[in-house]
Amino acid sequence: MPCSARSIKNTKVYQIISMYRSLFLFCFTVLIQISAAFAQDTQARERGEIKDAEFIIRKGRVLTLPKQPRVFERTPTLPNTQSKGSYSYDVKNFFLDLQPVVTDTQPFVKNFPDPRGMLYHNYAKVGYGNYQSPLAELYINSIESDYLNFGVFLKHQGFYVGPVDGKNSAEDHTNIRLDASYFQEDIEFFGKLGYDRDKHHFYGYRTVPGIETQAEGISQIFNTIYGSVGLRRISRQEMFNYQASLSLRLFNDNYLAREHEAGIKASLGIKADDDRLRGGVEAQAFISSPSDSLYSDINRNYAKIFPYVEYTNEDFKVRAGANLVLENDELVNKSSNFHVFPSLFASYHLSESFGIYAEYEGDVIRKTYYDFAMENPFLGPSAQLLNTVQNFQVDAGVTGAINDQLTYKAGIKFGEFSNMHFYGNHVSDSAKFQLIYDGITQLLNYHVGIGWKYENWYRLQASANYYHYRLSDISSPWHKPEWEIGLDNSFMPGEKWLVTANANLLGGIQVLNLQSSETATLSPIIDLSARADYSITPRFSVFAEGNNLLNQKNERYWNYRVRGIQGIAGLSFKF
Repeated sequence: MPCSARSIKNTKVYQIISMYRSLFLFCFTVLIQISAAFAQDTQARERGEIKDAEFIIRKGRVLTLPKQPRVFERTPTLPNTQSKGSYSYDVKNFFLDLQPVVTDTQPFVKNFPDPRGMLYHNYAKVGYGNYQSPLAELYINSIESDYLNFGVFLKHQGFYVGPVDGKNSAEDHTNIRLDASYFQEDIEFFGKLGYDRDKHHFYGYRTVPGIETQAEGISQIFNTIYGSVGLRRISRQEMFNYQASLSLRLFNDNYLAREHEAGIKASLGIKADDDRLRGGVEAQAFISSPSDSLYSDINRNYAKIFPYVEYTNEDFKVRAGANLVLENDELVNKSSNFHVFPSLFASYHLSESFGIYAEYEGDVIRKTYYDFAMENPFLGPSAQLLNTVQNFQVDAGVTGAINDQLTYKAGIKFGEFSNMHFYGNHVSDSAKFQLIYDGITQLLNYHVGIGWKYENWYRLQASANYYHYRLSDISSPWHKPEWEIGLDNSFMPGEKWLVTANANLLGGIQVLNLQSSETATLSPIIDLSARADYSITPRFSVFAEGNNLLNQKNERYWNYRVRGIQGIAGLSFKF
């Protein structure tokens, strides 16, 4: 028993020792694995670090892979499957007697405010002044349509008492004009039709004691009916631009003067993409048939073509062209009816405030009886009507702008002209005038022009000219001024005020009476005028104006004294 008990006890001790030893080995193995993993993670974090390693290369080692069987037979093709079913369909149409549904669709239109509704495109003005001078003006314009615009202009102004012998020096003017424009895509069709009536009196007579002159016997009435139609391209920014028009004018007085005229004008322009280089052709042609007591059955023809090319950049501009003119005025020793004159222009700005320019041009300046009568309404019968031939004219000077406020231009012109016209008191009636022509006239002209704008309330335009004539057939430039000065001022002292003040001065006018062979030099003409407009409301305004404020006895044409100080006041209305 004792031995057996000791053996059992030793066996239990051995088992306990074995269990602890196994547990120790297990724990030791786990600790080694954890340490290895931690060390490997630490080495991965050390970026760029290369540890020492040893590679073993076995020279005679052979890798042997097992063989795999290979199939050389192709996969057989399966036969196509054919269906034995029938796939035919019977479509039946069903017709129903139904009315179509009508849907009344309309686009939604938003009523935007029309800015034109805030504008007043109709205008009326009435006034009255001394010398029994009523004034009435009416403008009516329709702009309701986006395609068609038309307007009516009516004006009448009279001075029923004049500066000499009351009604004997009266005058009145009436104007009626209709204008219309029709817009289609990029083309505008335009036209106008008008009538002008201008009444004057030949009051430049010399009073004879015991003889009373009646106003009806010395009246002169000009009647002019005119009209034109044409078309032009609306956009001026395109490469090609064009315009063409036809015109007709019927003119007569209450004596024997008549002149009917038909004309055509056309222009074509082309420009490069950068707007620096451009060119074009301008053409015009007129046929007129004047008649008077000293001539009749005359057809005066005039045709002109002006081709040109122009180049412009920021500082430099040059234009070259030619005036090709065909006219049929009858003159003694006339070489040809066809004229060719060059036309050249160049300018260069050294800076914005200073530039130089030069121009050379020849031309035939068209003159009609209507032109002469509008320049001198006291014109009587003349022996002949002639155009003025500008053999050449040179103009050179300086120009510029200072601080965007002051602009100026000064230069010298010199030219030679054939058939330049002048006026003399008529050889048979000194109360009328007749045309006088000079064969070759050389004209020297000094000219200066200034424009000044101060902020938005004052503007000034001033010009001065001095003329020196060298004549071939006559002794003096009859009824032409030697010098002239013009001043135009406008003020806006407030939003509702507009004030203008002007001055026109002429001097050195030499005159000739062909009936008495008398000559004289007229006194300088000084004409000051002023006008003021005040807006009571956006639609109502009042105005007042005065002419010849110094009450001068000015004479532009010999024996024709103008009205003294003359004023008129009135009201204007927009609707």
